[in-house]
Amino acid sequence: METPEGPSDAELIARVRNGDLEAYGELFGRHHQAAERMARQLVPANDADDLASDAFAKVLDALRNGGGPDISFRAYLLTTVRRVHVDRIRSGRKVQTTDDIAAYEREPQGFDDPSVTGFESGAAAKAFASLPERWQAVLWHTEVEGEKPAAIAPLLGLTANGVSALAYRAREGLRQAYLQQHLADVAGDRCRWTTERLGAYVRGGLTKRENKNVREHLDDCAKCTAVYLELVEVNSALPALLAPALLGTAGLGYLAAASGVKVGIAGFLVTGWQKVTENSTRVAVGGGAVVVAVVAVIAAMALTGNETPPAAIDKPPTQQPTQPPVNPPVKPPVKPPVVKPPPVKPPVVPPTTAPDPTTAPTEPTSEPTRPTPTVPTPTPPEPTTPILDEGLLTISAPTGGGAPGGRAPYGPATRAEAVEEAAANPTWLIKIKVPAGNAKPVTIGIKYGSSLKWPLSGSPAGWSCSQASGSCTATDPAAPSTLPVSFADPSGGTAAQRTFTVSAKSGRLYDDDSETLAAPVPPPQPRLDENLLKLSTTKTSPDTYLRTITVAPGTRTSVTVKLQYGAALSWPLTGNPTGWKCTPASRTCTATNPARPAPLYAEFAVPDRAAAYSVAATAGLLYDTDSETLPGPQSDESLLTIVTPDPHHDPNPFVYNRFLTIGGTTGRVTLEISWGRNLSLVSYFNKGWTCSRSTDVRRATCTTNNYTRPLNSEWAAWPGSGASNTITVTASTVGRHDTDTAGIPPGKTKR
Repeated sequence: METPEGPSDAELIARVRNGDLEAYGELFGRHHQAAERMARQLVPANDADDLASDAFAKVLDALRNGGGPDISFRAYLLTTVRRVHVDRIRSGRKVQTTDDIAAYEREPQGFDDPSVTGFESGAAAKAFASLPERWQAVLWHTEVEGEKPAAIAPLLGLTANGVSALAYRAREGLRQAYLQQHLADVAGDRCRWTTERLGAYVRGGLTKRENKNVREHLDDCAKCTAVYLELVEVNSALPALLAPALLGTAGLGYLAAASGVKVGIAGFLVTGWQKVTENSTRVAVGGGAVVVAVVAVIAAMALTGNETPPAAIDKPPTQQPTQPPVNPPVKPPVKPPVVKPPPVKPPVVPPTTAPDPTTAPTEPTSEPTRPTPTVPTPTPPEPTTPILDEGLLTISAPTGGGAPGGRAPYGPATRAEAVEEAAANPTWLIKIKVPAGNAKPVTIGIKYGSSLKWPLSGSPAGWSCSQASGSCTATDPAAPSTLPVSFADPSGGTAAQRTFTVSAKSGRLYDDDSETLAAPVPPPQPRLDENLLKLSTTKTSPDTYLRTITVAPGTRTSVTVKLQYGAALSWPLTGNPTGWKCTPASRTCTATNPARPAPLYAEFAVPDRAAAYSVAATAGLLYDTDSETLPGPQSDESLLTIVTPDPHHDPNPFVYNRFLTIGGTTGRVTLEISWGRNLSLVSYFNKGWTCSRSTDVRRATCTTNNYTRPLNSEWAAWPGSGASNTITVTASTVGRHDTDTAGIPPGKTKR
């Protein structure tokens, strides 16, 4: 998102009022060329720099004293240049010698300036002065000086999109205000309803029913029809009307000298102005009469510190011009009229001594003075009609995004930028701008949809807030502090449920504004990719299950593998395999190179019985799951052999010897031995074997952890056959088992 470079003019002005002269130096750098350009339209080029410097000094004094502009520095400065020039001319004419006294008795020469004549200038001045200063500033730079939004953005502390939105709003406000000013003198009782709506009717701002009523009235009223046709003409020529009304005669030269503005534009503005004023209903002002231009209105408002325009804006002066021509002709001074003083009655002097009793009293020469009764002047009641002030309340989008200025409409790009910044920083700033010296209480009400919650914790600095009433009151009504509010991200809901509205009130002034928080964006759902994960057997082993876990390469930021298995299995990895970081406690492994994960080798011990396991792989928004069931030990007929020794190798000819031989392993082996009732296990021996048996059952268990030689078992037998004379041996090792039987015949000697 684009952001303005450096502080805005309003921020610099506030710093100057606090004594920061470096801030005024930055204002000087921004606007010095414009001041000199305006000065060159009033004085010779070699005097322009002095005139501009004097104007900057005047503005600095005004700001130090608490006056001057709050936002529109350029317009105020150019007005000051002209006023300083007028003051110089007036001071130079205070003393003027002449021998021709008759010149003062002649009528003054008339001066006809098309940019300051006619009713439209007064109406435009009133309309412009009625706008908030923020709107005046953006109209000055866009409509008068023709600057691009990107160039204006640093001056107003907005983005380029915010300047465009604010200029659109200000232009519409000026048009509506101008049209209503134009109707002020023609609104009679019979036509009042129609005349109050003609401005919106011309701009297409009425409902269908109101449009029908206006059309029916115009069909029957010739007076309102004439006004309507006149408004159509004025509305279509509004751009040509605005510039001369703002700048005056010297301003046309200022525009022509501006960078990027051709001389022909000044002529076009004059021509357009003349076209607008060519109407029999307008009366040109002659004899040096000048209608107050809007520039003078702005200057007067700022210098006096008043929020309302001076009374001169309603009735323009007709005797004293407020702006002389660039090179005024030398006129003979007018002889001041001789004013005869009124006759003065002689005062009645009371006698200082008692009258002679012999002298007859004299009649008084005048009647005695009677005291004049004092009639108390009734105090008019204070107006209570609410006034909408669109500059009273401003909701600034988080980190300055959106369209600061409160109620300016958002374009799609600006709204997207505001939503993006709101997600990063949910704090909104509520600013209140009250008239200078305001003593009326300042209150703010906050309403919000069901998806939002009260955005304040306690009372911020400068405010007293109550969640129960949903309102805040400024502790300093003359300079309310900025109120920060922070809404938690909404969990969902409609636009109305995610919207909050702020209403501000101070005396008769009120304003409200709304903002809608962005709807929560659901997280993207993972997608199954059956080619992401692969389980394979790299080699076989009779004692373990060896598996290779492979994750397909791809563009992603992370790859995680998670194993799930029951109690019959255990963690199949040792340490951190190459290219992986594993955590046995959570049974997960994370690839150190997500783009190309290394193969992951797992080794499961053969379980006592069949057991299943699964592997789940997650790579970004992709996932895949594979599983396998590992069988228990397998039957292996080659594992166990019961060997009967021949007579030449029989170690004990008095018993039956049987050698239990294991094949194919050198690891752990377990022998489970059982026998029939005609047999008895006499002994068992061989190094490395450990046996245990129970005396009450015909069963024994022998084990070895490192098989090296067979186990020799010795048996005694009684006559018989079948199961009563049979031994059964089951041998088990990792992953394999085998069961064999052997019969032992009766007899005292072996065959």
